[in-house]
Amino acid sequence: MCGIAGVEGKDAQNSVQKMLEVIMHRGPDGSGIFSEGNVALGNVLLKITGEKSQPISNDGALTYNGEIYNFKDVSKALNITTDSDSETLFALISLKGIEAAIQELDGDYAFAYYDKQKLYLARDPAGVKPLFYASGDIFSFASEKKALAAIGIKEVHTLRPGHLLTYSSGIISEKKVISFQEGERINDEKTASTILFKAIEEAVKKRDYKPCAIAFSGGLDSSLIAALCNNSDLYSVGMAGSHDIPQTIKAAKLLGIADQLHLHELEINEVESALPIVIRAIGSSDPMMVSIAMPLYFASRDANSDRIRVMLSGQGADELFAGYKRYESLSCGELEIALEKDLGNIAENNLERDDTVTMANSVELRVPYLDRKVVELALRIAPELKIHNRIRKYILRLAAKKILPDGLVWKEKKAAQYSSGIFSAMEKIARKNGYEGRQGLRNYLRELMNEEK
Repeated sequence: MCGIAGVEGKDAQNSVQKMLEVIMHRGPDGSGIFSEGNVALGNVLLKITGEKSQPISNDGALTYNGEIYNFKDVSKALNITTDSDSETLFALISLKGIEAAIQELDGDYAFAYYDKQKLYLARDPAGVKPLFYASGDIFSFASEKKALAAIGIKEVHTLRPGHLLTYSSGIISEKKVISFQEGERINDEKTASTILFKAIEEAVKKRDYKPCAIAFSGGLDSSLIAALCNNSDLYSVGMAGSHDIPQTIKAAKLLGIADQLHLHELEINEVESALPIVIRAIGSSDPMMVSIAMPLYFASRDANSDRIRVMLSGQGADELFAGYKRYESLSCGELEIALEKDLGNIAENNLERDDTVTMANSVELRVPYLDRKVVELALRIAPELKIHNRIRKYILRLAAKKILPDGLVWKEKKAAQYSSGIFSAMEKIARKNGYEGRQGLRNYLRELMNEEK
């Protein structure tokens, strides 16, 4: 996991250096810049897979952020010996070209490649890893918007998931080069639950790491990950006295791993102190966004304090298997359309927020439910198996039943921002500072954001 940045244009190297300084939290283990003519690519490194420093250059140049889980198979096929997924990606691109290389990748990634003629930007099909760019007097890109703001860029664009952007001589072209494949519809619940469990099990296995943390709420999604990765530490966050505190304790006991639970009961002054940090990290003062980001911020901070660099979360399960209450009133056809739309928007709505807030603590977030095979399987499962007799995530519950006790399988979902007590705490903090009501909270958070600029 890393932070990447780059510029084509005047004073490129100095601009990239400024950008890297802003996102140094993404890579505290080192930094590097490749520079040639008016092009510069930069990288800040968080060592997880291999020891290879970046950018990598030899004819072309690569700066890369992410994890490629099949890099050992790819390197073997290329007949190269390496412990680095970035080195494998560079060799694959050099041999087969950008588009062909992308088709062979199993992982979450955002990268830039320069071949002396053109600059290419690419992003994984789910959009797990963020990438932003801007074009004007110069062309620039970075893992976080604030890096672009550091060099005076105001109008920023997001590279869409699964897309490849090409920049050459002031001209930008962008096209979708990889997407989730469609397949035969699965209507039988026994077949669907069996295949789904195996797919999720494999997705968790490939993302496991030693040591590994799990963002744990005690709900179905995180409990299934915890059961499949039961050597990991569980990090749970909630206001003292909130719903989440006893629920996570109960869930950890039911899983038989209560001794692995790290429970952080927040005091209101901790939330108040963290508000400016979280707002700056996610680049938003929206109360809902901030309240959802806050538990993950504290969980990843606690994991970092324990020298853990990889955290798994259940992000994506609701959008794939119909976890939100608003899905209940939809017909099967409407549900399928809504789920596809929400999956298409998950990068912008959720993933970019989660990435920035965990990487603010130098922790890489991995999301097993958004594994390519899991997503493609979920898209094949009939919508009537996702909500059955008004039970949301029905097919995921059946799959989880193979390993979880019933007390966790059939547990009702509660929105994290409310169950953690953080939204209510934010309202109290706003009132203490003279801002009343929901609109007052919005105004208070907006003031904090303006102070950070």
